[in-house]
Order: sequence, then C-alpha cells, then structure tokens
Amino acid sequence: MAANPAKHVAVFPMQMRGHTRSVCTLVARMVKMRPVTVTFFTAASVYERVKAEIARDFEPGQEVSTSHIRLVALESGTDPHDMKTIQVAFAAALEKLLADQPVVCVKTGTSYDPPAVRPSAVMVDSFLYFGFQAARKHRDVVKVYAWFASSTSVFFGIFAQDLQSLAEEEAARRGVSFETAAFDLVTSLEGKVIRTPCTPPMHDYEFHPQNFPFVPAFVANVLVKATRVVREADGLVTFDAADYCPEAARAVRAWFAERKRKVCYAGPLIPHGKNAEANELKQSQQSDKIVKFLEEKLVLHGEKSVIYVSFGSLFWPTDNAKLWAVLETIMEKNIPFVMSCAAEFFRPPEGMEDKLSAYGNAIVSKWVPQQALLEHPATGWFLSHGGLNGTMETIMAGIPLIVYPIDADQPVNAIHLSESLDIAYELIEVRNGKGAGPIYRNGRVPVGTIEAVKSEMRDVLERAFGEDGSQKRTRLEALRKTLQSAWSEEGVAKRDVEALVDEI
Repeated sequence: MAANPAKHVAVFPMQMRGHTRSVCTLVARMVKMRPVTVTFFTAASVYERVKAEIARDFEPGQEVSTSHIRLVALESGTDPHDMKTIQVAFAAALEKLLADQPVVCVKTGTSYDPPAVRPSAVMVDSFLYFGFQAARKHRDVVKVYAWFASSTSVFFGIFAQDLQSLAEEEAARRGVSFETAAFDLVTSLEGKVIRTPCTPPMHDYEFHPQNFPFVPAFVANVLVKATRVVREADGLVTFDAADYCPEAARAVRAWFAERKRKVCYAGPLIPHGKNAEANELKQSQQSDKIVKFLEEKLVLHGEKSVIYVSFGSLFWPTDNAKLWAVLETIMEKNIPFVMSCAAEFFRPPEGMEDKLSAYGNAIVSKWVPQQALLEHPATGWFLSHGGLNGTMETIMAGIPLIVYPIDADQPVNAIHLSESLDIAYELIEVRNGKGAGPIYRNGRVPVGTIEAVKSEMRDVLERAFGEDGSQKRTRLEALRKTLQSAWSEEGVAKRDVEALVDEI
C-alpha cells in the first residue's frame, strides 16, 4: 500500500487552456514521484477537460496516485473575461484549506475533507494577481510560487520590469487612472529598441506584429500585475524546457538566483502512456471524423502531406484577408489541411465555410485532438501562432512549424525557431498595423499586400515540401531527442521538479 502523502500543495492556474493544460501533466507527475497531495483549483466551465487532461498522464494501475489529486471547481461567473469572481472564490477556499475545513467542488458537489497535512506551498498563475495576493497573506505558513505559462525567452522583454510601479507613477504624473496608464504603457509603441539577454535587438512594435484587441482592464489587472507576481513569488515554475533556449534559461535562472530564489523548468510537459491518446480523443466531438480524414489523406497524398492549422485557444489573426490569402495559397497547391477554430477570438473570414466545403480537401473543428493529430504519419507541418504549448507538442511530435505570430511570446518563439534553430519558417507579410514596421535585425520592411502574403506563402510551401524542409526536419529531430531526455531519470525537468517538491 502506498504511503500517505506527507506533503500538500495547492495549485491555481488561469482557466485559459494554454495556462492550464501543462499544469495537469505537472501535477500528475508530482504525485507519481513523491508522496504529495495536490488540491487543484479550476473553473467549473473547464472542469471536465481538466479532469480528462490529468488522466492522460496516468497508466492503468496508478489509481492510488490519481486519488492524491483533488480537483475542485470554483465559482467563476458566466463572463469568460471575469477574472475577479474565481479569484475571490479561490481566496475563500484557500482560507478553509488552511483552517482544516472542507472545500466543496461547485461542479460535482463533492466536499473534500481536510487532508492529513495542510498545504505548505501554493502555486498560482502569474496572471492571477489577486489570487496570488490572497496566498501571500499566508506566507508565514506557505511558500507561494508563480506559474509562468510562457516561453522564458520573453521574460526580460516584459516580466523583469516592475510595470505595476511604472504604471502607478505614470498615473500619478498624468492624473489618469491606473488602468489608462497601464494600457498606454504596454500598448504605446514608439519604435524603441529593446535589448535583452534572450533575443536579438528588436523594436518595441516587433513584440506585437498584429493589432491584437487587448482589453484595457486585462492589460492593467493581468499583464501589468503579472510583473509584480514574478518579483514577489518564492520561486518560478514554468512549462518551458531548459534546453529549448538554453541562453534564456541561464539568464532567467541567474536573475532569480541574484534574488535568492529558484526557477523550475518543468517542460516539456507532454502526456504519454496508454491513456494519453484515448483521453485526448474524448475531448473532441469530431475526433473520429478527423482521424478518418487523416487516414484518407495518408492513402491519397502520402506521409507528411497534411498541414495542421491552429492559433490556440485564445488568439486569432486580426486581418482575416491575410489569413484567407494564406489558406487560399494552401488550396492552390491542393494541400490537405485540418484547422482548429477553438480560439476565443475566432472570427472566420467571410464565406470561409462555403469555400472550404467547395475545396473538399480540408476539415475544420472547434476542438482538435492536437497531440494525436501531430503524431499521425499523415501530418507534415503545423501552421501556428507559435505559442509555447503548441510549439512544445510540435517539437516532441517531430513536426516543423510555419509560424504566424500574433503577440505574447509568439514573436520571440518565431525568431528562435526560424533563425536560431532553423527548424521553422516565419511568415512576415501577415503583419499589420505598427507591427508591420521595419525589422531591426535585418532591415526588412514588410510589403503588407495580399499578393505579398500569397507570394511569401507560395515560397514557404515550395521550400517546406522540398529539400530545405527536409533539412529543417532533420535539425528538429536532434532538438526533439534533447528535449525527450528532460524527463529521463537524470533529466533537467525531472531534477527540477523533484527539487521543487522536496523543498515544499
């Protein structure tokens, strides 16, 4: 019989899939490697998906370890942009947990009795500032770690600054609200050159290659306040992989070491085992249809013939005319593709459904079993915004990328993948607004017309399905093997997570 867990940690990721998915794999591995209880707080709206995602990393016979994860859905309101309700609910639930009182899952009605030991650590998403502050109230009894759901290559460009203090000072100087000052601070792009240890010199607007419609309240209360979270946390935990961009990992570790804190590089966090694919397929109503499509294209077009198109669970290109130009170019070459439209900001190009139906060589689905699709022999390329979750899954599946960056860490990932590693292509002509200004590192100025987009995409596809693409695939395989070793017995991710659990 397994020993009773000697430690207890509470985790609270942001409910966006890009922030939650990897935490599911992380907690599964934590309870398998050490006797620890995890109380996992999430939103009722994503409860079933989180439950299925956690199950993906467990093998049959590991039910005892599974029972050490207590999944608790919190009241989150009906507005997907409301981040306050769930953080208030988390603060109340944490108070109960630390007072040896039961906590109740609002999704199932399950009342969880207090475990044998109280939490000695809480891991809160860096985007949940108010939840983080609620945990920090108890810093005399718990350590509070920040969950960093991004590539650490972007850390010095954004998070190493205390943007909250800068916004407060600017608000006082100008006599405006904190929200106004914070929004202007983040979105005012003047062509200033940004230099960091992790990236080539870049104009500030190059971090925002498209005019993404950020909401001022989100910028002020999430993005800006996240910089305070990473400065005050007892340590940082990220799903980034230390060997993905070693220069960034060394620089970020050094920054935290100067402040007598540590960084845990837990990535890549890709589920594996007998349940990984089965539990993923359950999450998409069109899984059978997608698998059938892939099997048909494997017969008709051969291996590595299909392009997978996805911009994640949040982002979507802001210029649909340019997106459609990219898709039209793919169709001109009669290349089959699967497209996910799960993004919160999904706004389909006009007439897209009818045009794709007439094309007959594509399938569109809200949710796609991404790992299963990437690992299918018919899949050859991934057209993506370059978010780190998808990038890690793609590398681990051995599938190179065509990157269509929008914002966040995506522009930095695009440069690293296409230039530093030379395992991907970056689309430049799809940029718009201020983001379409001159590129500092090479002086190139995007033309920005629809024909320029098509011309660039034709060139990329020609190279991707030719010798240049084969060479990129070979280099990618070398990186894949390196990242696969991260969770080996002596791997860097396994060591980092073991050290994290041991110090809790």
